[in-house]
Amino acid sequence: MSAYPLLFSRLRLGPVELRNRVVMTAMTTGFGYEAGIPNEDLTAYLRERSGELAMTTVGFGAVRPEGRVESKIPWMWKPEVESGLAAVTEAIHDGGGLACLQLGHGGRQASPQTAGSQPVAPSAVPSPFVRSSATPRELTIREIEEIVASFGDAAQTAARAGFDAIEVHAGHGYLIQQFLSRDANRRSDVYGGATVAERARFAVEVVSRVRGSAPELALLVRINGSDLYAGGEGPSEAALVGAALAGAGADALIVSAGIYGTVPYTIPLLDDPEAIHLPGAAHVRAHVEIPVIAVGAFARPAVAEAALRRGDCDAIAVGRALLADPQWLAKARRGRVDEIRPCVATVDACAGMLATGDPISCSVNPEVGRERRTPLTRAVSRGRVVVVGLGPAGMEAACRGAELGHEVVAFERQERPGGAARLAARTPTLVRYARLIAWFERRLRTGGVDVRAGAATDGEAIAELDPDLVVVATGAITDPPLIDGYDELATWPVEDFLGELPSSLDSTDQPQCPVILGDGRIALATALAFAARSAGCTLLSRSRPGGDASGMARRAYLTRLDRQGVVRLVGYPVRLSTQGVWWSGDGPEEHLSEADALVLADRRRPERPPRMDLVRAEVVRVGDARTPRDLTSAIAEGREALDEFTRARMMPARA
Repeated sequence: MSAYPLLFSRLRLGPVELRNRVVMTAMTTGFGYEAGIPNEDLTAYLRERSGELAMTTVGFGAVRPEGRVESKIPWMWKPEVESGLAAVTEAIHDGGGLACLQLGHGGRQASPQTAGSQPVAPSAVPSPFVRSSATPRELTIREIEEIVASFGDAAQTAARAGFDAIEVHAGHGYLIQQFLSRDANRRSDVYGGATVAERARFAVEVVSRVRGSAPELALLVRINGSDLYAGGEGPSEAALVGAALAGAGADALIVSAGIYGTVPYTIPLLDDPEAIHLPGAAHVRAHVEIPVIAVGAFARPAVAEAALRRGDCDAIAVGRALLADPQWLAKARRGRVDEIRPCVATVDACAGMLATGDPISCSVNPEVGRERRTPLTRAVSRGRVVVVGLGPAGMEAACRGAELGHEVVAFERQERPGGAARLAARTPTLVRYARLIAWFERRLRTGGVDVRAGAATDGEAIAELDPDLVVVATGAITDPPLIDGYDELATWPVEDFLGELPSSLDSTDQPQCPVILGDGRIALATALAFAARSAGCTLLSRSRPGGDASGMARRAYLTRLDRQGVVRLVGYPVRLSTQGVWWSGDGPEEHLSEADALVLADRRRPERPPRMDLVRAEVVRVGDARTPRDLTSAIAEGREALDEFTRARMMPARA
């Protein structure tokens, strides 16, 4: 019997039946389209993920040119889009699941640079949080009617392309939600009003038109359970909207939250709770007679099963967990959940990339976006690989090497693998790193990697193993700045502090009012770790804090710092003493007299094994041992090092 009987039970959505209760939520990708027409990159990406799912959703088909929120999405007004989408539905259907197309219009959240024109909205009220947009132009009645018709036309195109369902996007601050919002909709005609029931007219007309245009398709509508900002709509309005849309013909509701720029985000991240939007879904479900699908950082099948068991929702939508591991549901079905590669929710490589117009990837799964590449098989010629250091880069290299059939010996000077990631996991915002490390440890065991933990190594010991490839993944260490006073004020490199090692004064006593020096994500995470213990602290940064994180993650970090009362200063320490920290910004020196410690989370330098000149094998440096960066680069480079090594051993030798 399945450990998740409800997750794998069937569910009817209007004219279709889901084979289980898991759908892939709509996610834009930043790749897979040429001038709004899907290509083979998108088809391969979706085929990889849709095999076990009940339904797979293609993200944000823009119904009109001025409604485009990104460029790499379906442009539903183009005649050629139908054939491109038909290839997508064929790929999804090959796996036995249903295909769904999300339709939407960005309204005031559409950037003029992307859409090519001034944004439009119910009223000429700019988005409260989107700097890239502009003051929108108020729509006329005729233009509203044309947009309603465009939704219907797009639904007919979807039906001809072979889709089984349509999802109308009425949340996240897009045009339909703007009509629902008292903040965005200040009209005095039939599309405005003092109540959400009055402001729902546009949403009801869109849903009714889609229902009439494609009656054979299931019709889902995504709404906000809460807009997540003052002046936005809340749970009571969401329940009223859900009931109105059900009456207009919706077969199911997907309940999310937020608009562009609100914190928490529509895309939960860092230490946001798993299934964060579930209470909103449960509230709406209590007020409607149609199925409700919950969404929002579902990472573990057990959490989804519990939500179904409580009756909080009827199905769940999964997104980034399927980027991290396309076999998420298949592994749950087989009862092998400990094999699921976990999402760490930093969004640096996925949603965070879209803000800069770049294609998504995944911090823990570098294969996202590369699904068309021919998969590597086990090496024809087995090699001996030595990996030095078992942080994320080294763990990925060792595990990948074993998967490809090589003999792998891995050295780690600490007693357990994990490296800097294990230390980062001790901070609240990066606690999900612990799941990733546990997953890697299992792979090391089951893959047969010869792990030699608690043992530092050097070039002489490596050379004795006669390797064919040496992967140096020893990470990086703090490069302390030249400051007077380390012998007067307790000071730690961040890795020593998180590792609970003694300070410069040979003390392990926890400080009460430390200064955290640094502007990267580890400095921000360390400051939040102090704040979580109700200890006052100051973040002192050389430049804009969080510059090494995506814009989304940076805003999330800064919001948390401000909420916790962490003091943020821009400058640099110039000297230390028993009386505190003297620092300087653009002006004269200032004194932080209450500071009782300094934690150096600033510049780092690669750490490398000594005596590597004795090694005659190929040596590849990966991750922070190459140059200090981030988790995404570390895992990608660890994997690629072994892939390149294996490809070379598959090539026939020259005569």
